[in-house]
Amino acid sequence: MLRFLRQQPSRVALAGVALLVQLGFISRAFGRLLAEPNQFLLRLTSETGDGMKNYFTFQSYLQQPFAKGLAWYGNMNYPYGDYVFYTDNTPLVAVGVKLFSHYVYDLTPYGLAVYHAVLLSGMLLSTVLLVAVLRRLLHSWVLILSFSVLLPWLNPQLGRLLIGHFNLSQSWVILLAIWGLLRIYERVNAGLPIWRPVLLLVAGLTAAAFMHLYYLPIVGLCTGSFFLFWLISTRWRQVRLVVVGAVITVIPLLLALCVIRATDGYYALRSSTASGFNYLPWKLQFSALFQRYSYERTHFIINTVQPVPYESQAYLGIFALAGLLLGLVLLVFNYAAWQRWWQAWRQTQQGKFLLLLLAAAAVGLFTALGTEYYLADNQYVITNYLSAFFYLHKITERVAQFRAVARFSWPFFWAINLLVLSGLDYWVATSQVRWRSVVAALFVVLAWLDTRDTLKFYRHALMSNVLTNPANDPATRALLTNVRPQEYQAILPIPYFHVGSEDLDVTIDDDFRHSNHAYQLSLQTGLPLMASKMSRTPPGQARALLHLFSSPSSSLRRSLRQKPILVFFDEAYYDGSRQVPVAKDRTLPQRVVKTGPSFIEQSHMTPIASEGKLHLYRWQVN
Repeated sequence: MLRFLRQQPSRVALAGVALLVQLGFISRAFGRLLAEPNQFLLRLTSETGDGMKNYFTFQSYLQQPFAKGLAWYGNMNYPYGDYVFYTDNTPLVAVGVKLFSHYVYDLTPYGLAVYHAVLLSGMLLSTVLLVAVLRRLLHSWVLILSFSVLLPWLNPQLGRLLIGHFNLSQSWVILLAIWGLLRIYERVNAGLPIWRPVLLLVAGLTAAAFMHLYYLPIVGLCTGSFFLFWLISTRWRQVRLVVVGAVITVIPLLLALCVIRATDGYYALRSSTASGFNYLPWKLQFSALFQRYSYERTHFIINTVQPVPYESQAYLGIFALAGLLLGLVLLVFNYAAWQRWWQAWRQTQQGKFLLLLLAAAAVGLFTALGTEYYLADNQYVITNYLSAFFYLHKITERVAQFRAVARFSWPFFWAINLLVLSGLDYWVATSQVRWRSVVAALFVVLAWLDTRDTLKFYRHALMSNVLTNPANDPATRALLTNVRPQEYQAILPIPYFHVGSEDLDVTIDDDFRHSNHAYQLSLQTGLPLMASKMSRTPPGQARALLHLFSSPSSSLRRSLRQKPILVFFDEAYYDGSRQVPVAKDRTLPQRVVKTGPSFIEQSHMTPIASEGKLHLYRWQVN
C-alpha cells in the first residue's frame, strides 16, 4: 500500500482522475439542474437581489434579433436600451452563445440550461488549474488529487451562485492568476523565458473581465502586490519584475476598458462615481474568516454570534483553520520542532512563493476591510491606512465603482489554504513520525466534511423555472392568452421600477415578485421593458422615463408613438397587499409609484386582460 502511495502518477493521469471525480460531485449536487433543461433554476437566497434579473438579461439577449448587433441590449430601459457590458449578463458567455446560435445551431430555447452548464464547468477548470498548481507545490499525489477536487467546493465564490451573482462564482480566475504567478516565479529563478505564462495571463484575465469587470481589480491588486514584494525580496535587483508586473496587472485592465469605451455610445452620459462606497454590508467583517456557512456542521473552536452580510462571506474552512491552530499549538508547546520545520520549509521554492502570495493576498484582505472599520457596535472607528482604496480614492473617485470591497479578500482564501496544505505536505514528506500519514488523512477528512455538507446543500438548492417555462407560470400565461405581441412596441410595468443609474433621486427599487412578472411577460412576448434593472444606466435617461408619468419630453413622446404600449399593472401594490420599497426621501420616485392608477385613468388606457390582481392595458401614446 505504501509503495502504491509513493508512486507519482503522470500529470495527465492526475488531471483525468480529478476531472472524473469532480464531474461526479457536480452531478451529485446539480444533476437535476443539468439533466432536466428548463425545468429548474438555482434557488436564489436573496429575493431582492439580482439573480432573476441576471437570468432575464442573459435569456432576453439571446432572444434579441441578431440584426441589433452583439454589443447592443435593447430589452430594458426602452426606448433607450443600453450596451451589453452594463447588463451583468456575463457578456463573454452571452456573446459566445449568441454567435454559436446564429452560425452553428440555435441554443436560444435552452439558453439558461447552457448558462448553467458553462457556470458549472468553471469548477472543472478550477480543478485542472489546482492540479497544475499543486503538482508544483506538493509531493503527495493523494493530497494533490484530494484538494484539487475539494477546494473548489469550499471557496467563498461558490456562494455567489445562490446570491444571484452568477458570473462572480468563477474561482478559476483567481486560480489562473496563482498558476501564472507560480510559473513566472519558477521560470525567473531558473533563468528561463517567461513570455508564454505572461501572454496566457494577459489573455485569460482580459477574457475574465468580460465575465465580470470586478475580477480585474481583485486579481490586479494581488498580482501587483506579489511583484512588489518579490522585487523587495530581491533587494531591488530584478528590475524587470516591475515591467512584468505592470504588464500583467495593467494591460488586461486597459484592453478591457478600451473595448468597452470603443463600443459604448452612452459613455459620456454615465455617472463617473458610484454611491455606496464604505457601505458597511459591502465591507469584510473580520469574523467572516471564522464563520462557517449555515449548512456546514463541523464547528471550529471559534464561532461568531452574529451572521455576516452575504458580501462578507469569506470562511477559510475547517481544514485551513485546523491547520493554523495546529501550527500555533506547536509554536507554543514545541517551539524547537516548529522552528526546525519553519526554517526548512521557508527555504524551499514552494515556501518562498507561498509567503509572497500570502503577503500579496493580505493586501487584498486589508483592502476588503474598507477604509474605515467599526468596532463595539460602531462606538469606535479605525482608519484603515493599509487599505489600497484609502490612497486610490484620494487620487480618483472612480475607484468607488468597485465599492463591494469585501470581494478583494477572495485571494486570501487560496493563499491560506495553499500555505497550510504545502506545510502539511512538507511535514509528511520530511518527518520521521510514523503516524504522519494518519494526520494527513485526518486533514483530508476535515476538508471532506465541509465538502460533503456543501454537496448536500446544493443538491436541494433548486427551484422551479418560472422564468422561461410557461407551465410554471400560469398567471402571466393566462394574461397573454388573447394578446398579439406584434401589435405592441414595449411593456410598461406599473408600479414602475428603474435601478442602476447610481442617482438615488431617480432610483425606484423593484419588488421581486413584480419584476419577475415583468421579466416573464417580456420573454413570452419578445417585447422590451420600459423599466430597467442594469448597471451604470445614464441618469438622464432614467429621469426622462420617470417624467413620463407627469410631464414627458416631446422627444420621448415622439419615440413612443409608433405602436401602442402594453401596460402591465399589479393591483396588489395599491390595495395594501404589497408595498414598493421606495425610500421616503426620494420625492420623484415616490410620486411616480403613487400615481400609477391615476396615470392609467388619465391616459385613457384600454383594459385588455385580467388575471386576479394582474391586469393588462393598451396605451396609445398621443
